[in-house]
Amino acid sequence: MNILITGSTGYIGSHITLKMLEQGHKVYATCRDKSVFDRCALFQNRVVWLNQDNADWSALPEQLDLLIHTAWAGVSALDRDNWDLQLTNFKFSKEIIDLSLNLRVKKIICLGSQAEYGIYNYKVTENQVPCPTDAYGAVKLLTLYYLRNTALQHETEWYWLRVFSILGENENDSWLLPQVMGKLLKGDMIELTEGKQCYDYLYMDDFIHRLILVTDSEFNKSGVYNICSGRAVEIRHLLELIAAKLNVSGNLLKFGAIPYRKNQNMYMVGSSDNFDSCFGKSDFEELDETVAKITSFYKAKLK
Repeated sequence: MNILITGSTGYIGSHITLKMLEQGHKVYATCRDKSVFDRCALFQNRVVWLNQDNADWSALPEQLDLLIHTAWAGVSALDRDNWDLQLTNFKFSKEIIDLSLNLRVKKIICLGSQAEYGIYNYKVTENQVPCPTDAYGAVKLLTLYYLRNTALQHETEWYWLRVFSILGENENDSWLLPQVMGKLLKGDMIELTEGKQCYDYLYMDDFIHRLILVTDSEFNKSGVYNICSGRAVEIRHLLELIAAKLNVSGNLLKFGAIPYRKNQNMYMVGSSDNFDSCFGKSDFEELDETVAKITSFYKAKLK
């Protein structure tokens, strides 16, 4: 297939791009003048880069079969209520969806977020009424509605994969787990909340496996799907497990030293029953094995 992927220099997008290339697909990937290609060492010279800062970036030379849209700015906690920034994501999403529909792609896959649901204290299904509490979740939801409505008008397959928390290699350095691992390996203390938040974690390889089930499906199963493990993992447990795998003292983790942020979501766990019924039930890696892999990666990276 000829595949257009946005966000190939990012955390999730880089993993997807590498996998699509390994499967023998031709990949067109978007970038910008300011893009950082640190995550792209294994495939930078194997894709056709489309620089969005060039006026003719969207003039593709051949038919596309599939769009995988992962690009999204402002995913950190500090930017999630920045409406101006989040709305630029909708503007680009609309542009890339319109381009794909005009090129008559067969299938469009976009990544949504658990943030669309808002705050609930039970396992959520796709039937749950979304009630986002920040600009990030609200604009994701707006993008979903645009994708659904326009794809239906063009009779194009569309999939909105509502992603929960994904653990894996090459997360953003500013995110919680890389920061914690970096400090633990230096022997520094880390001030944390009590860590009672319970989230739904899925290993990156398990996410990629589910994505491929969608890309390879021969039948139109358009819709919204939770991509999750369905298991609740307490942040405190996860961080203590990381410390143990790094063979450092858990006493460096100072739980309760700082308060929870305003509107802290204490429980976000999903149900994947809808996905499992449509694409087949898939096993997922146990947390202990996942943590062993990511700590091994960061130990090597931070040497």
